[in-house]
Amino acid sequence: MNILGIGGYSHDSAAALVCGGQLVAAVAEERLTRVKHQGGVPRKAVQFCLDTAGISIDDVDHVCCYMRPGLRVGKRIPYRITQMFRSPSYSAGYIAYELQHNAEYVLGMRSLCGKRAKLHFMHHHPAHAASSFLVSPFEEAALLSIDYVGEWDVTWAGIGRGTTITPLFAEHYPNSLGVLYTGLTDYLGFARASDEYKVMGLASYGEPEYADEFRRIIKLLPNGRYQIDLLWLQCHYLAGSRCGYMSQKFIDRFGAPRKPKDPVERKHQNIAASLQCVLEETALHIARHLYDVTKSKKLCLAGGVALNCSMNGRLLREGPFDEIFVQPAAGDDGIAIGAALQKHYELTRAPRAFQMTHACWGPEFSNDAIKQFLDLAKLPHEKPANVIERTADLLAEGKIVGWYQGHMEFGPRALGSRSILADPTRADMKDLINKYVKHREEFRPFAPSCLAEHASKYFEGCTSSPFMLFVYPVKSEMRDKVPAITHIDGTARVQTVTREANPKYYALIEAFEQRRGVPMILNTSFNVMGEPIVNTPADATRCFYSAGMDALVMGDYILTK
Repeated sequence: MNILGIGGYSHDSAAALVCGGQLVAAVAEERLTRVKHQGGVPRKAVQFCLDTAGISIDDVDHVCCYMRPGLRVGKRIPYRITQMFRSPSYSAGYIAYELQHNAEYVLGMRSLCGKRAKLHFMHHHPAHAASSFLVSPFEEAALLSIDYVGEWDVTWAGIGRGTTITPLFAEHYPNSLGVLYTGLTDYLGFARASDEYKVMGLASYGEPEYADEFRRIIKLLPNGRYQIDLLWLQCHYLAGSRCGYMSQKFIDRFGAPRKPKDPVERKHQNIAASLQCVLEETALHIARHLYDVTKSKKLCLAGGVALNCSMNGRLLREGPFDEIFVQPAAGDDGIAIGAALQKHYELTRAPRAFQMTHACWGPEFSNDAIKQFLDLAKLPHEKPANVIERTADLLAEGKIVGWYQGHMEFGPRALGSRSILADPTRADMKDLINKYVKHREEFRPFAPSCLAEHASKYFEGCTSSPFMLFVYPVKSEMRDKVPAITHIDGTARVQTVTREANPKYYALIEAFEQRRGVPMILNTSFNVMGEPIVNTPADATRCFYSAGMDALVMGDYILTK
């Protein structure tokens, strides 16, 4: 049975293909169109998945999509009608948009069905939960999905047993932690709905000076519930993109919003730190009640907010769960996997047959394809006798290296296939990459890729973190050894690397350890600010020559400046 999963549509659209219960391919549309957070019907992503499996759309039995349009319209439009007296023009426009958007979504999904495929619109948050639980190593786990909004739910909790997912409780729009975090992202002068990770990074520079105010905005209630005081926001009845997300009450207390070109002040750092602190407290509050209900020692997280690795790290350190699993594409793109697997098990009643141990489900370009591109582009290059040893030498010499190998990762993190690499022992490396390569804010941290068996020596409590979705404290005695990956608060967003999951990347880190004495490499995504991670050799080469990298390693070939 061939099942095509579709994740996202309003943004971050993606496709995944499950054949006989096994994931075959998964990719976000943005990587193929080169438009960051690309939405709409992911036609290029679908075609890639079909080509990978060697089938046509007429061989697909089921197409499973990320949201139920009827439920969405049935909940959102009545709510907008209740807001008519506060903002008649916006509410009317929103209703018209909602009807058009959903009609286009339904027609777009129907257009993906071949001669025999049945179309299924999946429940958003259970599909989120499925995208984590059904690829996890757990046979039973508590499930928690937090995002901006699904059809109507914003926070959803359940339990997974075998291949069955059972809902327990939920919070509904506008009571959204994702909306609040996006609102603060906009208020702090960053791009709404895509720069939340900047707020997370900025939070480490501040102190939670305003935590008590944010605890009044997010009120914790009994039984794992919470309530957002909507007097502090206005985006639930006005267009946040034009009018701002936060209300006049918020501005009276915290001051005018920061403009994108304004300097980041101590106040902004402290606001970010306060929000992050209270978000983590709220997640712990929900998780503790979820544990009380399920008694499970394992948790599967999903939803866009599950990409907040600082929150995930605190849940792991202070929460009631012994193990937490987060799938690498925790946002709406990853629902492509959850929707397809959920339908597979629903229809077949088969036992669990797939576990995600790596994120490399996207396009791959062979050495022959890379060589052909380099020759056609007349780009000088070399093919060393041992590309691993040569790359390790470059890194040990302080070079910044683009690393382009194998299948591209699914999800927002570069995990050793489309990465920019550097020496983590050099104190100036973070500033050099931010300024000359990534062209981004100086407060943004970089992550370490560490050999899994050595992670606990450097990072407190870290044994396995293959998808770079947890923050761990760097042990105090190790911080001077790896300053480039140690954030200002003494933490790092760790990726653990095993030989089984990525043998070539593992070998490179081993070779680097022989030269510099640490079993890790600084790793950041192979892109510059505002662009998706590179996909083709042409994308990689263009990025290499437009940014301050010193070398590019594609397959077994090396380009240097």
